Amino acid sequence: HPGGQFLVAVRERHENSEVINDLVAIDIETSKINVLHSGQDFYSFPRFSPQGHRICWTSWNQPDMPWDATELWLGDWHDGKVDALHLVTGGKGVSIFQPSWDKNGDLHYVSDKSGWANIYSHKGGILNALTPTDHDFSVPQWVFGMGTYAIHASGQIYALYFEQGQQQLCHIDENTGHIEPVALPFKHFEGQLLIDADNLYFSAAGPATEMAMYRFNLETQKYTALSEVSPFVLSDGEISIAESIRFDSNGRNCHAFYYPPKSNQYQAESDAKPPLIVMSHGGPTGATNNALNPGIQFWTNRGFAVVDVNYAGSTGFGKAYQKLLDGQWGVYDVEDCVNAATYLVEKDLANPDGLFIRGGSAGGYTTLCALTFFDTFTAGMSRYGVSDLEALAAECHKFEGRYTDNMVGPLPEAKDIYVARSPIHHTDKLSRPILLLQGSEDKVVPPNQAEMMVEALEAKKIPHAYILFEGEGHGFRNAKTIVTAFNAELSFYQQMLGVESDELEPLEIKYLAK
Repeated sequence: HPGGQFLVAVRERHENSEVINDLVAIDIETSKINVLHSGQDFYSFPRFSPQGHRICWTSWNQPDMPWDATELWLGDWHDGKVDALHLVTGGKGVSIFQPSWDKNGDLHYVSDKSGWANIYSHKGGILNALTPTDHDFSVPQWVFGMGTYAIHASGQIYALYFEQGQQQLCHIDENTGHIEPVALPFKHFEGQLLIDADNLYFSAAGPATEMAMYRFNLETQKYTALSEVSPFVLSDGEISIAESIRFDSNGRNCHAFYYPPKSNQYQAESDAKPPLIVMSHGGPTGATNNALNPGIQFWTNRGFAVVDVNYAGSTGFGKAYQKLLDGQWGVYDVEDCVNAATYLVEKDLANPDGLFIRGGSAGGYTTLCALTFFDTFTAGMSRYGVSDLEALAAECHKFEGRYTDNMVGPLPEAKDIYVARSPIHHTDKLSRPILLLQGSEDKVVPPNQAEMMVEALEAKKIPHAYILFEGEGHGFRNAKTIVTAFNAELSFYQQMLGVESDELEPLEIKYLAK
């Protein structure tokens, strides 16, 4: 609170088997806690007006996720209590993101009620669209503290919007609604935008620059790195720059970034077509981007082409595209990855006998589905991927506990769909080699998901390898784990292609014919 006595926070309590979230005010002087609002499943973005007389927040209920339907609430603040509470906007089918106040006490927020996530203002009870454009100004709220715009004391707004899967910083004149792009070499931003009287602060990356924190001077329009930006391990001439592509996928206009192989040390034959790695991002609600990614350059520098797919359901392309995956997870995302590979083969940009697919978490599920229900790929790698959707729904934490209701269907009514789309129940169709990587402490996708697949691969004597990394959770963090995982995957692909290498100790692959 501007007065300094109170802190408002989102509290989570675990009582027996129930997880309870509510919005609370903490008196810093007495440590007394007062519940401001309860009864809804989730709360986010508590924000005080500049004078401290009012407070807003967002909330939502299962089975919706924050990008499906959220409500924006507003109330009057009185020394640790709230009254005159009312719903500003949002609700069924409408997502609200990042409510913020300007210095005059006017409320702003991002809403996707038009089909695009645009910035609005709330002044005198009137809701006004500041950016009525076919661009998204929000990102999926997977964690707290995210933000895509910042309001200057003058009332001017700096914001991020998506264009062809890339983020663009812009200046918005609230009086005229004019949107002016800011010329910067960055195409991906993380965290939030912060602003003071003279500068804008952000973390960003570009196609040839890794993520770093920057200060952008509003008067000179010049930027300065605030964190160390070390030279990338590859020279500029060896960095593969992504090309944004579109392709047809069973009538859907899909999006992806294509990276050609790039190396100054080696040159392929002029008529050679490179092996291709298809990447499916996690989420599945989310998106990939074309910022410099060492995990992609690792492959392109070793002779692989990479296509990073923004399959149906990805964000940044409007709500209609994002909602395509509702009820179709395990179908459209898989088809789009398969059709991305087919498209590049038809364009002579990939070797049809060297097609691989890889992904983690939700992307791992897409990978396992592609290898089970299609014969397009030579082999694949799944990192902590889902093999049993029903088990995922039963074991998942609260935030994602009802996520699959919209993506697949509500249980138990949709049980047959869960079974039909779970690779573990269709191992009779599985014939492609798989590398499985898993963290022992994963609470989102527990190790038993990978181990069920290993048992099925063993039973059919399908070539496979399984590595369990002790102490790792959902997303590998330890440097040694990351190095080991990439080298194991490289060796796996090399053996699938019949390539001998002195660079690595060969990965032991069970049932692989020598």
